Amino acid sequence: MAKRTKFIKLLEHRGLTQEKFVELVQNAWRTISGRPLSRQAVSAWVNGHAIPNLSPAETLAVIEILECTLTELALAFPHEDDS
Repeated sequence: MAKRTKFIKLLEHRGLTQEKFVELVQNAWRTISGRPLSRQAVSAWVNGHAIPNLSPAETLAVIEILECTLTELALAFPHEDDS
């Protein structure tokens, strides 16, 4: 069984599917940066294969959507020192 990432736990805590998360983020980012977010990018986040590179405003939008803290979001992704 695949290891559940901390990011997927954030989605589940909020009751969000990857698709719904992408939709909410795209709506929020439309006025912030206009940058799109693909389902493939979120899938890479969920599977621990990528770490998002977000602006401060984009980060704030994601935190609000996930109803989490900045610390929870930062710790949801692998770090260089993780084995």
